[in-house]
Amino acid sequence: MSKEGKSGVSSGKKIERETKAPILRQAVMRRLPQRLSANAEFRLPPVPALLEHYTQVFNNLWVSIGRVFSAADLDQFRAGLKQNLERAWAASPYSAVKVSFSTIAPPGSGLNWNVDVETQTMADEYAYWVKTRTPPLFGKHPDAKVLDLARSLGVPAETPILDVGAGTGRNTLPLSRAGFPTDAVEMAPALAAILREEVANEGRPVQVFEHSILDPNLPAPAGHYRLVFLAEVVSHFRTFAELRALFEVAARLLPAGGLLLFSTFLSSDGYKPDDVVREMSEVLWCKLFTRRELDDAVDGQPFQRVSDESVPGYEKANLPAEAWPPTGWFETWSGGQDLFDLPVGKPPMELRWLVYRKTS
Repeated sequence: MSKEGKSGVSSGKKIERETKAPILRQAVMRRLPQRLSANAEFRLPPVPALLEHYTQVFNNLWVSIGRVFSAADLDQFRAGLKQNLERAWAASPYSAVKVSFSTIAPPGSGLNWNVDVETQTMADEYAYWVKTRTPPLFGKHPDAKVLDLARSLGVPAETPILDVGAGTGRNTLPLSRAGFPTDAVEMAPALAAILREEVANEGRPVQVFEHSILDPNLPAPAGHYRLVFLAEVVSHFRTFAELRALFEVAARLLPAGGLLLFSTFLSSDGYKPDDVVREMSEVLWCKLFTRRELDDAVDGQPFQRVSDESVPGYEKANLPAEAWPPTGWFETWSGGQDLFDLPVGKPPMELRWLVYRKTS
């Protein structure tokens, strides 16, 4: 039976076609994902404290290309990302978490994702420096504080020194040339190889120990050195336990009256770094400690603090004019600007020279 009336048109309710431009634009855009394809890979710093930030970044990205995750799907991604952030962080702050994704082929509108870890060690990082950077990697001149302190100890020939984290010999070689019996500790194979070559070329009586200073098998002689120093090394430490272990090792290597010198980043008084800042400080090669942590690390150990000075302040005042800054990156790094994108003098941290004397 016909549904048409006498006029020949439908007797049902007339359909009103949509003509509003904004609504039509949105309707068309909802079809776009069926013909839009994408694939990408991101390498994230392994900062577990940034889990929610990273999750939101990817959720916003996927929404922007028409891939809207349900709450359950987003929870699944967050769980996978959390697991891999923690795995990468445990391995090394120089590792990366790789997040890759690709859209399902049209006319599908879904998305496949994957999260994995790319492990990278400090030794790997320095090997890359050696391959890609023009030497000298850490500057041409020795640290003014190191040489000044060494000279203050008396006759060079009677002042054995241990350079920890010696790199390619920026401090080791000038000390040896000045007559100080000097040994070196360098755990990065690529740097240790260069240092050994430089020592051999100059015929210097320098032992190079390819170890971590915290390695219990370090063969450096106990009670032998009058000065043990670490320049730009504690910035690679990861934990309070490592900082405390440094004093324990120094107590074994130094005689009574011997000096421990090291540079470390300390937070400003009244500032309490949160987890994001602490973890990012490791990623950016400027591990941050508080003064309370420093005091706790030395508590109960046979050391008394002798001095506490700004590294950039001391070096700028005491290096030859042509030697400042030591490298193109030193000023911003030592002033905390690698971690905090703030004007000079504003970051709540600074690299400090600390000197301790072994008391017994």
